[in-house]
Amino acid sequence: QLFEVRPVWSRNAVKANISVHPDKLKVLLPYLAYYMLTGPWRSLWVRFGYDPRKHPEAKIYQVLDFRIRCGMKYGYAATDMPVKAKRSTYNYSLPITVKKQGSHTVSVHDLKQGLGSAGTSGAKKPPSSRYKLKESVYIFREGALPPYRQMFYQLCDLNVESLQKIIHRNDGTESECTERDGWCLAKTSDDLRDSMSLMIKQIIRSTRPALFSNTTSNEDGKEQLAYESGEDEDDEEEEEEDFKPSDGSENEMETEILDYV
Repeated sequence: QLFEVRPVWSRNAVKANISVHPDKLKVLLPYLAYYMLTGPWRSLWVRFGYDPRKHPEAKIYQVLDFRIRCGMKYGYAATDMPVKAKRSTYNYSLPITVKKQGSHTVSVHDLKQGLGSAGTSGAKKPPSSRYKLKESVYIFREGALPPYRQMFYQLCDLNVESLQKIIHRNDGTESECTERDGWCLAKTSDDLRDSMSLMIKQIIRSTRPALFSNTTSNEDGKEQLAYESGEDEDDEEEEEEDFKPSDGSENEMETEILDYV
């Protein structure tokens, strides 16, 4: 039903719309869609039979890799932001590292959850929302901070009028789908990031005005700029063992495909 609504989805967006066990989702998605590795729709799942490179209207489903900018150049450091980073350099490990605990097993009951009458005899209970994520993991709204410092948004999920105007600047005149910009005008992603960064700076300014009371530059004219990733597929296994919907954002671009190899 979701792929009938729109032909391209991120896995986080799917998780925010239905409650399904993560291991079950890994089995179901490849039956319905194929995974894009590169290009404007990288890290997304595309319905079988649909090629977004042949449909200019598919530009609204393109992905935007957005990272919250922080550092002295922007008036606040990484430690000042009310947005956490999921990954830390102190506990970083390679994406291929196996971190499963021996005690963790997936039960048949978990995999059958949400199957309704085809599931267990206790199917009369209302479907559980245990695995459903908050919509903030894939939707950007004005006045709200992203849950993590690195997010992957589909352009149609940028729910701000000014951002949509940037996306639709060339409606009806799309002539070529490029690997960098897709069906959008050149540097559309850069313009979107600049606008979104300004919105986030205004939010932080309103919540922590003391950070902007003294705008001083670093000595020797050096500027410290830090981009911190807020998502990592490497953490996925631990999250599924102790699932918390508010902490559901994942770096789908980097290593999701490893789950299906």
